[in-house]
Amino acid sequence: MTLTSSPKSRLRLPPNKHQVKQELAQDVANFLARGGNVEYVEQGETALVNGCFNQQRPVIATQAQTRTLLSSQIEAIEKRKEERRQAKPAPITTNRRPTKKWIYDDFGEPLRWVWA
Repeated sequence: MTLTSSPKSRLRLPPNKHQVKQELAQDVANFLARGGNVEYVEQGETALVNGCFNQQRPVIATQAQTRTLLSSQIEAIEKRKEERRQAKPAPITTNRRPTKKWIYDDFGEPLRWVWA
């Protein structure tokens, strides 16, 4: 069995930095060839009005919404959480199987087994 290489896929890769720079230089050259010109500005010049950003706040025309107090619901949730946190008493389990017990004599010597 021989392995053959499959042809490379024809996926388009994004342009790398060199290609982007070439494309930008070509666009500038085309702009200048059509009669466009580049306007130079002094360093530190800005398009801001009086050197400040627009400080006017946008006006929102909607009315203030009424809020619903949820304190009673929060208290109920907290109460349920607290009930879960409290330790529940463990049920007393008794062994229902009979067990062997030793019967001892007056001197502490074991005599026999008894099922209890």
